[in-house]
Amino acid sequence: MAKQKIKWLLFHEPAELFIRTAEDFQKHLDTLTNNKYEIEILTLTDYQNKYLDGLICDPFLELKEGRVQCSQLFSDILGDYDATDFYALSMPYLFKDHDHASRVFEGEIGKSLFEHLYEKTQVRGLSFTYSGGYRCTASTTPIRSIEDFAGKTYSRWRNPVHADMIDMVGAKKVDRLTDSETDWDKVNVTQTTYPRYHADAHRSQKYVADTKHSMYVTSILLNDSFWNSLSEQDQAHFTQAGFLAARKERAQSVADAEEIKTSESKQEKLGIEEVITWPEEEISKLKTLWSPLYEKYKNFFGNNILDKIKKI
Repeated sequence: MAKQKIKWLLFHEPAELFIRTAEDFQKHLDTLTNNKYEIEILTLTDYQNKYLDGLICDPFLELKEGRVQCSQLFSDILGDYDATDFYALSMPYLFKDHDHASRVFEGEIGKSLFEHLYEKTQVRGLSFTYSGGYRCTASTTPIRSIEDFAGKTYSRWRNPVHADMIDMVGAKKVDRLTDSETDWDKVNVTQTTYPRYHADAHRSQKYVADTKHSMYVTSILLNDSFWNSLSEQDQAHFTQAGFLAARKERAQSVADAEEIKTSESKQEKLGIEEVITWPEEEISKLKTLWSPLYEKYKNFFGNNILDKIKKI
């Protein structure tokens, strides 16, 4: 019997991180379904050239409207599409460690987040991935303390939590709607992760402060109509493949970050001049500075999610 073909659209860079996850998902799905499905893994450029005659598209809408069946997207993007509880995942110092994050993602809180996503967008969530893990801070000049943020220009997406965090350290927000429209000569600071450094940061931002201030989280997603076309057995297979691929991806992201953080040759290849380890007392000061955000956003997010994450 011919395999059923499905499209998996990649959006974020570096592409190799996301290709790795999609390929691992395919391996698990092959085992679970006896090679029933064939996944066509497409970068955004490849997809646009092959299926849209080069026209630019919105990857989330391609997924939502069923022109692709699978994707892996940054959680902030889901917030931009009215699933605003996903912004909660970028709250400062929310996760105590990676085990804590796994309990959140693999338990009832993760399930309720995906229910929120479906209610707001009619897109199905399968599992949570990192594609980077803990964030660090890239800058054109060294950031060794909170005071070093003062007056610096700091790029941001639409996430209101991050906007408040920038204000509270005394930096100036620079909207970053697309990389092509960003005037990098006017941006001093960018939040990123070690594996995503060369995708997020400009080459002039050669200093990296290991602030670990929040988690970069992505999600493996499915189109709703495609999900509903699956048998109950294959829905379970897709769910299990997503669970296994996500667990492996998160572990790989942590290992990737640690390798870059500790390897001078890797840093040199990426253009990182210095990794700055913040002392615990400076991290503690940053936590204290941003702690009022938990009261501010307590009722912004639904289902008492912040307290539940903190307590789990």
